Amino acid sequence: MAYSRRHADTAAAFSEIAADYDAAYGPQGNAVMTWMRDESLALLAATFPPGSRLLELGCGTGEETVALALAGREVLATDIAPRMAAIARAKAVRAGMGDRVRVVALPASDIAALRPHQPFDGGYASFGGLNCEPDLPAVGAALAKLIRPGGVFVTSIMGRTCLFEILWYLAHLRPRRAFRRLGGGWRLVPVAGEGAREVTVPTRYLTTRQVVAAFPAFTVEQILALPLLLPPPYADSLYRRHADAFARLARYDRRLRDHWPWRELGDHTVLVLQRR
Repeated sequence: MAYSRRHADTAAAFSEIAADYDAAYGPQGNAVMTWMRDESLALLAATFPPGSRLLELGCGTGEETVALALAGREVLATDIAPRMAAIARAKAVRAGMGDRVRVVALPASDIAALRPHQPFDGGYASFGGLNCEPDLPAVGAALAKLIRPGGVFVTSIMGRTCLFEILWYLAHLRPRRAFRRLGGGWRLVPVAGEGAREVTVPTRYLTTRQVVAAFPAFTVEQILALPLLLPPPYADSLYRRHADAFARLARYDRRLRDHWPWRELGDHTVLVLQRR
């Protein structure tokens, strides 16, 4: 696929905040994001045994990349933003994982250009990376060739119906904000840098149906919400003020999140797809 204007805008936005991205969303910067990343890593670790060769789309600063490498996986990590990719690469080297991690600055829809010596055992795209990709069918077609039959691809997308967001903003008499995700078009979504600085990223909220349609070589093995009952990362201050209450809710979150209808009502929706 040709490198589009949306690709360029996305790469520029994430490169601009790359240096302080961890301060905003890393372990010390955002407690909700830390909880979500821990849950995501637990799912990835359970899905991909040690020794697996994995392809990551949208690696960001490499938090999941390095964690999985430290736990015995090999990862070819890609990210559209060159500065994000550079930080992930440096982080892997500092962790002593330079032999298990390779990082390439590449849009998700251009991964067909990769030439691995053998198919990957699986892959993943966490925390809305595919929401910024204009050509999902190109991603699905490339992954069908890059992942071995029987391999698994795990992706978490920002869905169109976030139960917490709807209830929270309706309670605060902000209906437009409550239902802002329902439209399927592109919009500029703010992403925080350090302090009050923000950039906006071209984003569209996706349905599971859209993802499944773009991945015809894969079957759906599991769908779950992440999180369901906890607030989205942008409401981290609320989470911190009521940490004990949300810690109790987290137990119910884990019980409900893969059951219908709850599984598609989270801030993110996780799809576990198996290559036919």
